[in-house]
Amino acid sequence: MLLFGSVTQLELLFDSSIILMDGVFTCTPLLFDHVFTIHAVKFETSFPCVFGLLPNRKKTTYQQLFKILKDLAFSINRIVKPSRIMSDFEISLIPAVANERYIVVFFHYTQAIYQRIQTLRLTIAYSQNGEIRTCCRKFMALALLPIDQAESSFYILRKTASATVKPDLHQLFLYFDNRWITIVPLNIWNIHGFHHRTNNICEGIHV
Repeated sequence: MLLFGSVTQLELLFDSSIILMDGVFTCTPLLFDHVFTIHAVKFETSFPCVFGLLPNRKKTTYQQLFKILKDLAFSINRIVKPSRIMSDFEISLIPAVANERYIVVFFHYTQAIYQRIQTLRLTIAYSQNGEIRTCCRKFMALALLPIDQAESSFYILRKTASATVKPDLHQLFLYFDNRWITIVPLNIWNIHGFHHRTNNICEGIHV
């Protein structure tokens, strides 16, 4: 693992209440798996503060990365305590930022659901059947509800889905229940009340 960042960049990062993270694979040196960038949000835009070359996407690697950052913060009389950390969905990142407010980018949450729709061969039904499409979009919209209503709204959606679409959507309901209700904590994919819902503003540096 190699990390790059100046003292000024680190101070900006550690003083930021919102941190965005992004990874890219197309311009990575052969010895590494991906380039990982960490950005501070200030003046309604993002500033790249740390550039990392990471060997893999394992939990231990991300934990080591954040330990290094916290040690660096301590060395310059700062602490890493953002109110929010946002990135594309990476389940191995969750333990590394367990003490912070980690949130999945809304686009990647909805993308994951649509990819499951494709895996279950529901793409044609999604495009041609308005009732199925509406139900699938309600899955995606659960992230926008107040967090104390999201889980109960999913069960209401499952209970009230019409008999004409339930057989087609049975596996999708099982997937959502297992993945987004049971495995991934609600506070990670719920974005109700948040102004920043994507990390798009930090992706331009990879172009």
